[in-house]
Amino acid sequence: MISQIEFVSSHFNYTEEYVLEHTIDWLNAKFKQAQREKWEQSQAKVWEGVKSLLVTFDIAFNKGKSMDKLMPSTYEEAMSQVEEKKEQESTFVPGQWWLKD
Repeated sequence: MISQIEFVSSHFNYTEEYVLEHTIDWLNAKFKQAQREKWEQSQAKVWEGVKSLLVTFDIAFNKGKSMDKLMPSTYEEAMSQVEEKKEQESTFVPGQWWLKD
């Protein structure tokens, strides 16, 4: 219990007094959230390392031909991909379907 309080307070920059003011269920939920965020950060760092190795091998053995596929997209490209995905998944019906022809 004490380790959970310390972990949650350090991860979210809460004071221990603030954490102690909440319920056990809140503490458990925050603890699980903090563990998940730490795990995701760790996975992202590992994936960055793997990608850097792949880029190095691509440059050394393939003259950098596949580097564009390995490197992350720019912010604008990522946002346009997210918008396209939202449009594809949208249930909005375009046009004036309420008007009879």
